[in-house]
Amino acid sequence: MLQSIVFHTLGQLAAGILLFIAFVPPSRIGPGFGRFHTLLALGLWLLALWGKFPVEFYFLTALVLLAFLFSGKDFFYYPFLSGSIIVSFYLLMKSDVPTVGAFAAFLLQLPPALVLGASAVAMLLGHWYLVAPKLSITYLKVVTIGLIAALLIRSGFLIEVLLHNQARLEGAYFYQIYGIFLLQRIALGLFLTLVLSVLTYLCVRIRSTQSATGILYVVLVFCLVGEITGAYLFVKTGLLL
Repeated sequence: MLQSIVFHTLGQLAAGILLFIAFVPPSRIGPGFGRFHTLLALGLWLLALWGKFPVEFYFLTALVLLAFLFSGKDFFYYPFLSGSIIVSFYLLMKSDVPTVGAFAAFLLQLPPALVLGASAVAMLLGHWYLVAPKLSITYLKVVTIGLIAALLIRSGFLIEVLLHNQARLEGAYFYQIYGIFLLQRIALGLFLTLVLSVLTYLCVRIRSTQSATGILYVVLVFCLVGEITGAYLFVKTGLLL
């Protein structure tokens, strides 16, 4: 169980980071941003797999390293980055495809990856304005809006799952056994995180990047707590909670 939670949480974080750094072109922010995040994503995948490397991981490693090498040139950077995103999601979906199909497996992995990736990239991008103060604030606005949208999507999926599986959950005494975990998952991982993300956006609008970054620290921690709890509930129920 622990291995599954670690794999999915770190893998989703890595995939989400690769996805959201695509919103910030290297030609605008410089090659360092892409290089840092691609290596961070690769390091997260190394921890997620922890020595059990399938063939696909070596393709992912090659694509990420090529994105790293060409992170100063948009024309070459984006194809390699796109490939690394696709392979990342394939690794996450691989075990679920035989039982639920490719589309359902993708829907299981996408919302958590969006939340984790958006929160991590937004927080790290906020730091980048300290070394690149003339960088357009538009990019942080876009990623912050992406974070808010990701949280709304994640909340929508959770509500849909709860509404359509009431009988199953009640029959398994889910609320009596795991109710405290579900409450923590909703309160920290979704509600408070969404409120703080909106506050972050208000700070970004007035270009108060230091305040925004400080709030995003808390957002990232809450997102991690929420998604780890969600991964635990998924292991116990097989539902995206």
